[in-house]
Amino acid sequence: MNAIDRVRAALTRVFGRSGPLVLSRFTSFVVGIGLPLVLVRLLEPAQYGAYKQFFLIGMTVLLVGQIGMTQSLFYFVPRGGTQRGIYVAQALTVLAGLGLVLGAGLWALGPQLAAWLGSPELASLRLPLAIYGGGMLAAAPLEGSLISDGRVNGAAFVYTSSDLIRTVLMVAAAKLLGGHWLFWAAALLAVLRVMTLWILVLRGDLPFARPRRSALRAQLDFALPFAGASLLLVAQQYFSQYAISASFDPATFALFTIASFHLPVVDIIFNPICEVMMLELGRPGVRENRTIALRHWHEAMDRLSSILVPAACGAWLVGPFTLPLLFTHRYAAAVPLFMVTTFGILLATLPVDALLRAAGETRFLFGFNFVRLVTTVTLVLCGVKLFGLKGAIIGSLVSETGARVVMLLRGRRFFGGPLRDLFDWPMLGEIAGASVFASVPTYFLRFFLPPTLAAVGVSVAVYGVLYLGVRRAISRMRRKSAAGSALSGARPGPVQPIAATGS
Repeated sequence: MNAIDRVRAALTRVFGRSGPLVLSRFTSFVVGIGLPLVLVRLLEPAQYGAYKQFFLIGMTVLLVGQIGMTQSLFYFVPRGGTQRGIYVAQALTVLAGLGLVLGAGLWALGPQLAAWLGSPELASLRLPLAIYGGGMLAAAPLEGSLISDGRVNGAAFVYTSSDLIRTVLMVAAAKLLGGHWLFWAAALLAVLRVMTLWILVLRGDLPFARPRRSALRAQLDFALPFAGASLLLVAQQYFSQYAISASFDPATFALFTIASFHLPVVDIIFNPICEVMMLELGRPGVRENRTIALRHWHEAMDRLSSILVPAACGAWLVGPFTLPLLFTHRYAAAVPLFMVTTFGILLATLPVDALLRAAGETRFLFGFNFVRLVTTVTLVLCGVKLFGLKGAIIGSLVSETGARVVMLLRGRRFFGGPLRDLFDWPMLGEIAGASVFASVPTYFLRFFLPPTLAAVGVSVAVYGVLYLGVRRAISRMRRKSAAGSALSGARPGPVQPIAATGS
């Protein structure tokens, strides 16, 4: 077994079928994290803020404009059999048309968006913004169509390649041609993704069949309520960013983005595990078998917790002296905000959004996300008024916490039985205990090490070794206990007398 096979086997043990996707997302994060670190040194704070606003708008269009069509692939393709190509074709054609329409809308409304966000530079970027937003939307089904068809490795390769190309193009453009050209590099990436998607279709690497009216109607019945729910969800999740961008100057918005720069780590783990969980829960007969359905849910939740809980603890440990090293001391004021935003990582250990999508609860999500949005708007605006930038973050976190509790209660209907069955309590206790145990000696290291990147690396290494060591020790104890119980059960007991029977 070569090194690649060993890595693949290890990822499969930890993450199951989502292992290649997690690896690709992690690789993309490692590659992509260098992008803001380079750009923050090449651009002035106001220009860096405009760069963040550019991608905030583009990401909003991408998330809202899909109208649930990409997400519908995870529901219909595993159930579609030989007809699965119909659903892929319908998603691709619908989103290609929407990409053209919304791209044109971004070009037309560019000056108004720039005025609303208080960023004059955005007005001059409306053409690359239109190409980027429209192109990324048209290419949105690229990875989803591969994953839903069971081609996880292919989707992982596309994820990594896209982010690698994006980072290289944008850094090269900013370094060699100037900050304005990095936006054109982003537009070029979107065009390349669209070309890749349709090349795969033409080569027959993606299932593709002639759309049918009845199939499109069924797909839209699922997708449109989800689209409404997604629109409200995106508004809820991004409202704090838009509120901060509109309430403060671009330099302050840049401070906020630096405080939350580590949150993409959540997507590295969360999205692949959730996508595979939806795939498994959507297989025929799974919902009817409560034991199997709960096993897939527990596996997803345990894998998320195994990574995200120690990641949050590690961020709290090393974040205060890592941020100034990475982003220079100009952004030292982001440290207290960083400590607050890190709580959001823990909320992602509950994949309740994916559970409700797998259950087809898109109509509930639509109605609930309206309440979710109203709650977030109220809490964020009150937070801004009372506590400024930190208040906006806290308001958003409080709203998200309440929302996940409600979705968990609703998702229990998928499995039936009491709420406590949705939690693998021994495993969650093991993860929390190992994280706390590893945190104590790592915390005291800061008093003996200088504030350098090398010291950060040592702290992370010590924390990781201690965490994994405790988990491994507990796992061994569990296996020994199970083996002892098995032997005890197999050992013959004392001979019992045969009861007398009357004739």
